[in-house]
Formats: sequence, structure tokens, C-alpha cells
Amino acid sequence: MTTFKLILTLLVSQFLFGLAFAQSPRSVTQTKCFFQRNCIECLDADRECAWCTDEAYEMRKSRCMTKQELLELNCNASKIETNDNESYLEIKQNVPHRDFDSQNLEAIQISPQKINLRLSKLASKSITFQYKPAKNYPLDMYYLMDLTWSMRDDKATLESMGSQLVLALANMTANYQLGYGSFADKPAVPFIQSEPHRLENPCYSENDQCEPTYGFRHRLKITRDINSFIAQVKESNVTGNVDNLEAGLDALMQVLVCEKQIGWGSNTRKIVIVATDGWLHMAGDGLLAGIVEENDKQCHLDEEGNFVDVLKYDYPSLEQIWRVLLRSKTAVIFAVTEAQEAYYRRLSELMPEFTSVGRLQDDSSNIIQLVNDGYREFIKRVEFTDNSPDYLQVRYTTDCGGLYREPVPINRCDNIEIGKEYKFNVEIQLLEYPKDPSVTNVSVRIEEKLISNEAVEIEIDLRTVCDCEKNKSPTELSELCSFNGDYVCGLCQCYAGWIGKTCECNLQNSQNRRELFEQCVAPRAGDELRTDPICSDRGECICGQCYCNPGFDGEHCECNNCAKIDGLICGGADRGICTCGTCSCFDSWSGDNCECTTDTTGCKAPSNDALCSGHGECTCGRCTCDKSFFGPFCETKDGEQPALCSSYEDCIRCAVHEMNDIPCQDLRKKCHEKIGLHKVELISTTVDFLNCTFRFNDEKNVCDYKFSYALTAKGETLLMVQDFQCKEINLIAAGLTIAVSIIVGGLLLIVFYRCKLTYDDRKLFAKFEKEREQETKYQMDSPLYKSPITEFKVPAEMESSVL
Repeated sequence: MTTFKLILTLLVSQFLFGLAFAQSPRSVTQTKCFFQRNCIECLDADRECAWCTDEAYEMRKSRCMTKQELLELNCNASKIETNDNESYLEIKQNVPHRDFDSQNLEAIQISPQKINLRLSKLASKSITFQYKPAKNYPLDMYYLMDLTWSMRDDKATLESMGSQLVLALANMTANYQLGYGSFADKPAVPFIQSEPHRLENPCYSENDQCEPTYGFRHRLKITRDINSFIAQVKESNVTGNVDNLEAGLDALMQVLVCEKQIGWGSNTRKIVIVATDGWLHMAGDGLLAGIVEENDKQCHLDEEGNFVDVLKYDYPSLEQIWRVLLRSKTAVIFAVTEAQEAYYRRLSELMPEFTSVGRLQDDSSNIIQLVNDGYREFIKRVEFTDNSPDYLQVRYTTDCGGLYREPVPINRCDNIEIGKEYKFNVEIQLLEYPKDPSVTNVSVRIEEKLISNEAVEIEIDLRTVCDCEKNKSPTELSELCSFNGDYVCGLCQCYAGWIGKTCECNLQNSQNRRELFEQCVAPRAGDELRTDPICSDRGECICGQCYCNPGFDGEHCECNNCAKIDGLICGGADRGICTCGTCSCFDSWSGDNCECTTDTTGCKAPSNDALCSGHGECTCGRCTCDKSFFGPFCETKDGEQPALCSSYEDCIRCAVHEMNDIPCQDLRKKCHEKIGLHKVELISTTVDFLNCTFRFNDEKNVCDYKFSYALTAKGETLLMVQDFQCKEINLIAAGLTIAVSIIVGGLLLIVFYRCKLTYDDRKLFAKFEKEREQETKYQMDSPLYKSPITEFKVPAEMESSVL
């Protein structure tokens, strides 16, 4: 019971681990690979899984992991089997397209013709083939006519139009042949009347003479002799039956299955014209006449072309007709009158790939147009099918000769043009292995539904075992397996009663098994029975040793693996080591993954030894700036020019000289030694951080450069310079500009001087006027300046009174 509990605990722990591990896509891949027990199961578990067959590989590790993990665990690269090299494709036959060859009696419409490939379970393989309709492709047409009483005028029309029918066929293809047959109904009550005189002459009620009722009569084997066709039509007589349902399906079945008697060709397109004005008897109607035996889909024609077992077998079903059409790759055109058109169109909808319907005039006068339209309808479309088994998935895509912008998932195209090439892509995938383990090869034939002699034949080699097992016999009683098992593909297959990676553990008694499981439990103080989980619920106990699941390590799988960041564990071998899930960093490195350097060199500006210019903190060798400061050294305050622009000006000037092929002897001193420059990088695009400006000019050119500075991942200075297009100095224009500037400046100076004189004169005159006014006022107020002469004037009023 204890052993059972231990095993149950192990299974539950693996299940729970699998659920927890499902969070990461990479973890899912590792889990799928890790638990596989042999090579083929490993490769089939996931596309990324690989199997190590190296005998020197450490046996404690799983042989099924990703290829990269196996390489990291020192598995020989040449002894790793992957899914990458398990598929191949080889074209064995690829005859170019060609139109119908009358000498070889064949055309090539599909290429390539034969392909070999190998397929693994998870891999899919894509192939491409081309279809190009050939000109003058052979046509075998069989005219199957209803010759009951109501079709007598149609027969007369066909007699008169025989030559026109031949001309119509010649316009379709230069290689055509015609055959002819007729049908009526089963000569049995209730399909015919039972009176003796009506049996001899079914047309007795019409006061006319016709031959006895028959089911089907093959009258002319397919031939190019049109005169024989017309003669047979003339010699055939009408007959009669009771109802308006005919034995058309009975006759069609014999036309399809009696290939030799009918004369069907092997490299031809086959079409049957069924001309009738009645409906069709179907499976089950034979019961009315006591005919109960199911149609056997076999040929029953005698030497004269009569259907001899017409009263033995029931009418065929539509399903039987469809299967025979599929096998024989024959198309059927129903030429029917208006009254029956809707009925036959519903029937055609059940078999759209093989049938079409045309409306026949009452006297069949438009039969040639119906034949032409029906033929065009069949040749203007192409549809491919295959015989792949259920365990293979075949998917088609095509753009139908440019009809679609991108390939769409269909296997057919409409509106096909003769001579135009159409490309089809086929993806083949192995879903499951065949139930029969002996099946390692399968043949798939991709062919057009209405052409039987052309196809793409694909021979598929199924990868059911790994190459290491297929090409090398297992080593029995191998020393690598402690002589207790066979060594196969780098793995020990232990004999009964032995387990372990090297079959070293004997499980003949339960006591031994319990002890082995107890060795996989981590010891804990006070727990003498070792009740803790086996392998810490993180691995599998095999022969007393824990084989840890991916992501865990330690003797009892008690340690987590350190996280791998950018493909490195603990920043790499030069930064630290992983100790039971925790990174132990070397000097100069810190952080959970030893990602931070303790070197502060990158936090010091070239002209300032203070860390981060005193405006931030140095973290992992980089500055984290205080609020309102920015820059690699926190040297710049918001709204101000970067303080270090001037520090790099000498270096930039020297570097720009070098870029413009002007030697600068102090480049190393000014750049590398003074500011610890790593490199000057010339960029062609404008970026937002170019916040320093430098002007370079010589005798002929003047250039403005914007530049900025940054730190590399190693803490080295990087200057980035925007290369502006320099403008050449025009000396003539410059001279004229200077001259004009001097003249204009002189004129302005003269005008200014003249204005100043005018202003000064006016100012002095105003002062003079003011002084003079003051002097006059003074004179009037002083008695010394009063005049001795006094004047008095008599007013006018007084003067007049005196007078």
C-alpha cells in the first residue's frame, strides 16, 4: 500500500507540475519534450523537440529536450535527431505541358506527374503543380435517347441534323467520336399494358405500329463514322409504355459500366447526352413489378447490345449513379423539355460536378446548341480530388490564374481558358500513424474529376521510427544497460523487473522498491519516515535518484533554476553563478540576475567628477536624475542649454575636419584621452535629442552641425552628429553684398548726421528765442528804460461833441 501511495503521489505531482508549467509557451514545449520515453515519441511530441543518441551523454539528464538545451548539456550535435531533417521532397517525373498528340494519342495537362516525399507526424509538406488545358483534347460523346412514343418527332429531327451535330463537335475539338443508344422502360406490368396485342405493339392505341417495349438498347459503339451514327438513328424505332416515367437511369448505368461494349477511350473526356421528355424511375420503383434485387452496377449487355437482365435488377439509385460517375469520370448533359426542366435541375443539384441541364425544344431542334453549351460548361471548370486516407490531411489553395489576389483554400476554378496555366498548391500533413504498423508508405493520387488518365502521383514515406532505430539494430544485453536491457537510440529498454536509466535497479521485491522511493525524499529533522513529497513534487524518482522536471535542480529537486534573461543565466559566466535558484554575483556586479554593474565611471561627466553632476543617483552604472534635471550625467536643467556641449566642441570640430578630409592631428587627444570618447557616429536622420550646435566653415563652405552625446552600454561616450548639406560660399555674391552693405551703411550714417545737426540747430534757436523773450520783459519792467514821450488820444465820441 505504501508503494502505491508513493507512485500515486508522484503521478499527482507530475500532473500539478504540468498545469503550473502551462503558463509559458516555452515551458509547454520543454514539458512536452521532457517526459517522452523514446525517440519517435519525443519527435512527435512537439515541433521543437529533439532526441540525443549520444552514448557519452549524461544518463541523469533527459534525452528529449529542445536542440539548444541538448547542445548546452554537451550532446554531440551530429547525434541529435530533430524534426528539421525528417522531411524531403523529390520530383521524379516532370514532363512539360503539351497539346494532344495524335501519334501518341495523349496530352499533358498536369505537371509534375510523380513526386516522392517523406513526412513526419508534426511536419507538413507543400507541393505545387500546374494545370494547363490542352487544345483538341479527345472527346467521346454518347447520345442516349428516349425513344418512347412522345419522342418520335425528336428522333426525326436528330436524323436531319446529324451532319450539323458533327460540325458542332468539330468546332469543339478535332478529336471527337460518337456513340448512340436508346431506352424506354422495363417491359413489365404496371409499366406496360398486359394485353397480348399491346405487348406486341405498344402504339396500338395511337393507331400506329412500333416495336415492343425494351429497357435499354446499345445501337452504335463510339466511332468517328458519322454516317453509321445517322444510319443507326434512322433504323431505330420508337416504342411505348404506360406512364411518363422512363428507365433512363437503368440505361445510363449500362452506358457507364459497359466500357468495352460502349467503346469508351482511356485518354478522353467522356460525355453522355440524355435526351428525354419524361421523368425517371429510381430505386424502389421496381417493387411495383416484383423486382426486388438491388442494382448490382455491372454490365448486362448481350452481343446485340440489349439489356438482358432488365427484369432482374431494380432501377439504380442516384447515389449509385453518382459513385459510378465518380469512378468513370463521365459528365452527363440532361436535354429535357420545359415541363421536366425544374425536375432535372433539382436532380442536377445533387451531382453538380458531373451533370448539367439544358432546355430541349419540343422537336429537339436546338439539340446542337445544348450539346455545345453543355460541353463548354464542363471544359471551362476544373476540380481536383484525391484518394488520401483519413490519417493524411490534404489542403488545396490556388489563385485560379490571377482571379484572386492571394491564393484561396479551394480545389477548383471556373472560367478556365484553353492554353492558360493554373497553379495549385497542396499541403499534406500526417495527422496520425496508420493503425496497421506495417504500413510505412502510402500513395496519393491527385487528379481532375473528369479526366482519368492524368494525375499527380505522390509516394509518401511515413516516418514511423527514428533514423537511429531504422538504420541501426538495437544492442542486446548492452553493457551500457548493465546487461539488463537493450540499448536503442541512446536509451536503455530494460527487461522485466529492472528499471533505471541504465537498468541498474532490481525491483523483484516490494521492499527494495520502497527503499528506492525513500531515497528520493529530502531528509528533514524529526521526520524519520520521510513523509515529504517525492523529489519535492518537482521530478521523477527512478532507481532512487530524482530526475528533475525542467526548471528545477538539486539532489531532491528542491532548487529552482535561475531565470535565463537574454539567453544568459546570472548575466553570464563572467558575472555570477547560480546557486540553488539564486544568483551569486562576482565583484563589480549586483542585482537578481547580476545585471547591474557597481562601476560608477559612467555616472561621471568628462568635466565633472561628481556623481551625476550632484543632481541624481548612480544606479547600475547609469544616472537616475532628480526632478528638473536630465541628460546622461544629470548635467542639464529644464529650459537651459546642455552644460557639456562646450566640453565636446573641440572634439566635434576635430572629428568634423576628419569627416571632411581635413587632417586633425589632435583627434585622439581631444576625443579619446580628454573625454573618454568611444566613437563619433554620423547619422542621416533628424532626431529629437540633437541639442548641441556646432558651425564648421572653410574658405569655400559653411556647415551647421547638430550633435548630442550619450553613453553606451559599457559606459563609454558616444557622440552623434547630424550631417547637414553644406552650402558653398559665393564670393561674387558675398563681395556685392559687402559693397552694398557699405554704401547703404554710409548713406544711413550721413542721414543720421544731418538729422543730428538739424536737431541741434533747432534746439539752440529755441533756447535763443526763450532768452530774448525774457530780456524784453525785463526792459519793460525797469524805470530806466521808460520813454519820456507820453501819448494820449481823445476818444471818438468826445471828439464829435466838441466839433
